[in-house]
Amino acid sequence: MEHAAYPAFHVLWTKPSVANGKDFAMNEAEILTMIVSALMWQKYNGTIKLFTDHTGYEFIKEHDLLNLWDGGINTEVLENNSYPINPGVFWAAGKLLAMEAQNCPCVMLDTDLIIMRPINEVLKNSDVTALHKENPDPQVYLDPSLLQLPENFSFPDYYNWNIAPSNTAFLYIKNEEFKQFYLNESKQFMFHNTGKPAELVSQMVFAEQRLLSICADRADLPVNYLLTDPFSLSNKNVVHLWGFKNLLRQNDKIQKIYSKQLIKTVKDELSTNLFFQNYLAKHQ
Repeated sequence: MEHAAYPAFHVLWTKPSVANGKDFAMNEAEILTMIVSALMWQKYNGTIKLFTDHTGYEFIKEHDLLNLWDGGINTEVLENNSYPINPGVFWAAGKLLAMEAQNCPCVMLDTDLIIMRPINEVLKNSDVTALHKENPDPQVYLDPSLLQLPENFSFPDYYNWNIAPSNTAFLYIKNEEFKQFYLNESKQFMFHNTGKPAELVSQMVFAEQRLLSICADRADLPVNYLLTDPFSLSNKNVVHLWGFKNLLRQNDKIQKIYSKQLIKTVKDELSTNLFFQNYLAKHQ
């Protein structure tokens, strides 16, 4: 098939694990999900590349995944970046650093998110598309007065705090100018921001998800969404591990059940894909 012109990227940034005193790891269910995410994007929507660092590169090499991403693997951006960002607090900042290096239009795709169908019709008339609106839970999306700020930083007066945040497990941005505006606002908040919140969530979801909606509102660009009801059981188009990852990490039996069901779901779609078939032959 002829691919739509929507290059995507995955990110494996290991520095947050190291910063929090842990070795970087993914279990077999997470690896399988990442593989299917990349292969299904290639099948239906375009090329996909990986941004990672040296530790991430060695991890995927060890697991025979070097040929998974048809757009190649970049270690330069994340390994040699000297931005003053605390990875223990801003654990998803690697995604934004990768987006900065990717030309628009581009798609940021989390490794635990699978797009099961072509989405050209959804994206072709959109400037910004995210996965879904977020519930503005005040314990996650804190009042701005409760956020940790860099020294001598204050929020611009034009920020609309009433706009709903956007889940950026999937994020499409068409326009380079808007991408730079969004990333610049995020960097100003993250740079030299050393405050560490107890829950380790609020700072990052502001810098990535709430700021996306605020910036889009400022630029008068409506955010489109792939899912209007993300928790509907009738959703056949998107698979997102999301918080389910934590359960998989704690329970090997559930991990095996999930992996078996995912393979069953995509086996016909990927029946002629040699990478997928070789992976199954080694792991079943």
